[in-house]
Amino acid sequence: MKIVYTPEHRMHVPMKELDRGRWIENPEKPERIEAIKDMLILSGFEDISPPLSFPDSYVYMIHSPEYVEWLRRKSEEMAENEEYFPKVFGHDMCFDTGTPISSWTFKAARTAVDVVLTASKYVMRGENVVYALCRPPGHHASFESCGGYCYFNNVAISAFYFLKHGSSRIGILDLDFHHGNGTQDIFYFSKEVFYISIHGDPKEFYPWISGFPWEVGEGEGEGYNLNLPLNERASWKEYSKALEKAINEIKDFEPEILLISMGFDTHKEDPLGKFELEDEDFYRMGYMIAQLDVPKLVVQEGGYNPKACGRAAIKFFTGLSR
Repeated sequence: MKIVYTPEHRMHVPMKELDRGRWIENPEKPERIEAIKDMLILSGFEDISPPLSFPDSYVYMIHSPEYVEWLRRKSEEMAENEEYFPKVFGHDMCFDTGTPISSWTFKAARTAVDVVLTASKYVMRGENVVYALCRPPGHHASFESCGGYCYFNNVAISAFYFLKHGSSRIGILDLDFHHGNGTQDIFYFSKEVFYISIHGDPKEFYPWISGFPWEVGEGEGEGYNLNLPLNERASWKEYSKALEKAINEIKDFEPEILLISMGFDTHKEDPLGKFELEDEDFYRMGYMIAQLDVPKLVVQEGGYNPKACGRAAIKFFTGLSR
């Protein structure tokens, strides 16, 4: 398995977020990615490559010029150790109060795009499993807004990369605890991309605005969006049934590429996720997905307990590599 990673993400260190009227520590820290990288190396996953540089045109395939320039400008205006939070929703292009912009935010988000595009290029060259170990995450970012610690939608940009280079059917399997509202929105009217998400029930969990079973796509995209929400404290018994359904749907769709938005916040020790998955469950998860005979690109999303993330990653990729 080839891994694409850069240490540049470590310069992006969100300090706080506003949660129910209180300032709290922001959990989207560099340590969560470093722990995954270090533990994978110790377990023999050592094929790590730095990202190549790609033109901004790939970002504009997904995000509006107005949003990209807003994010760039806000980031450039920030002094060191200063963070910007939205003041007027609708004017500011951010939909929550947990996604601060600092002087390093734009650079880190743009570098994450290079990581996922480099990983996509390896898949195009014939690699069967590639891991884009990128940060910040991306699946909450939509056409013209950031949120959920996400600024550019990495997995969506990868999907458009493959479509641009000749693919006609892309599957996206989102396994983060939180529904990928941005990814769903971007492909909601598309029949070329089948988006499937297993996540915490949005009646109870972020982002609250999407991820319901009745959201099935519209227009040409009707039937190409599948949400499988699960209740709080779901164990492997409930999760595996949803994953089996997702895998069967992917088989029927017959994608040329499978993109996996991988969040390890489904682990029972994660401070934000509320599922009960244990270390060995991630091996089972990877093993089940490995039965799909299609090239796979895993894109890192959430997961906020560094040690649990590292253990889960080892199990998942061991299963996926069988």
